[in-house]
Amino acid sequence: MSPTTSLDRRFFLRVILPMFGLIAVLLAGAMAGVLMLSSKQNNLSNEFQQRTARQALRHFADELASLAGGMAGRDETAAHVVDALDVEWISSHLLAVDAEAFFFVVGPDDRTLFSRVDGRVVSVEARGILPPAFGQLIARWRAGRLADTTTQLIAVDGAPVLFAISGVHAVADRRKPADDGYALVIGRRVDRSSLRRIAETFLLPNLSYEPAFGQTTTGPGRLRLMSQDGTMGDSLVWDPILPGDEIIKAIGPGLALVFAAYLVLTAVVLVFARRAVRLISVNEEKALHDPLTGLPNRLLLLDRMKRLLEPKRGEDARAAVFYLDLDGFKDVNDSAGHAAGDAVLVGVARRLREFCRTEDTVARLGGDEFVMVIPTDDRLLAEARAETVLAALSNPYHYNGRPLVIGVSIGIALAPEHGLDVAALLHKADAALYAAKQDGKGRVRFYRKSMRSEMPPEGLMMLSSAGI
Repeated sequence: MSPTTSLDRRFFLRVILPMFGLIAVLLAGAMAGVLMLSSKQNNLSNEFQQRTARQALRHFADELASLAGGMAGRDETAAHVVDALDVEWISSHLLAVDAEAFFFVVGPDDRTLFSRVDGRVVSVEARGILPPAFGQLIARWRAGRLADTTTQLIAVDGAPVLFAISGVHAVADRRKPADDGYALVIGRRVDRSSLRRIAETFLLPNLSYEPAFGQTTTGPGRLRLMSQDGTMGDSLVWDPILPGDEIIKAIGPGLALVFAAYLVLTAVVLVFARRAVRLISVNEEKALHDPLTGLPNRLLLLDRMKRLLEPKRGEDARAAVFYLDLDGFKDVNDSAGHAAGDAVLVGVARRLREFCRTEDTVARLGGDEFVMVIPTDDRLLAEARAETVLAALSNPYHYNGRPLVIGVSIGIALAPEHGLDVAALLHKADAALYAAKQDGKGRVRFYRKSMRSEMPPEGLMMLSSAGI
């Protein structure tokens, strides 16, 4: 990976990605906070409405209990019921009240002494027309005092009826126990008008009564009513007021829009970042490669050699550096033109690529000079590879149907035999190349210590000016 690309990726991973990650976390946190706030508001509102429904039912029951207690706790009522039962007096003086469904006078043995159903006096037993829960209500009242009034909501034929039981007693007897006493029972239907009045008074929209029918439904807008046996019975239901949902409706679209904008922005930034990486890669390729042949240039060659021969590798650092110079290339340029010369250089680069392995490096230094580096210090192997290169590059090249013939001379320096310094190895490989040229061209020569002194001064000056 090149330094520029590595820097760009580090910037992306350390700056851009964390920044967008932080924004995503903040947005997700904001959305989670809104959802939590909405849920909490809904729960608080539901608890408040549950308490309000209980209070409404208690108010309705207290109103009926006060009525029943007022009728039963009078001396004249006790005189016409307890002292001597007077049905005509009861019928004429204990008048029916609004929405009254049932009115009974029950004796000490729980027999019904007087019955009025839907405003008409009838001869029926209360236990015969009411569900078993009514008997449980009587038993619960008898466990208290005469002056106590007991209330309960009981479903009669699927419709809710609120019953109130109060003991018939003289004013002076209000603290006596209710055992073996007479009881006055009033049953008031909880009809639509009653529920509407409760709903308007206590802000419970569309309040209604729902029989259980074996259901166990729970949730907002519902108050389960406890039956005498301790089980959950019928329910009061209403349209719940959920302020949390209103918060979601008010804020949700804005958050969704912000999140969508974030996604779009992220996509745009990622696209531009990807384009920038590609542009940097293209520019890097141009900066590190020869524009004519596409081979690595001097800068990339030096970087790869440094990586191969870096000090931390120690004794494992092995390399054979081939310095190649084309023989007869000037004649091709002079006779066939520079376009033909460029075609020859491209052909040389192509053959070198085909010859090289993945771990090898081949580069063009400029003009007709090439360098090949292979990771080995085996002299015999390096010589065999060099001879193969000589044969491969000496085959004719064709340009516009015209064969063009060149040769090549190769100088070789070995690492670590000739050192591990990159510049020194290139100097020595070039010195070996000069020796090959002096011996008649088209040859392979390994560096020897005596070759340095054999190089002409202009050759040393050219190497130094090239930065090698």
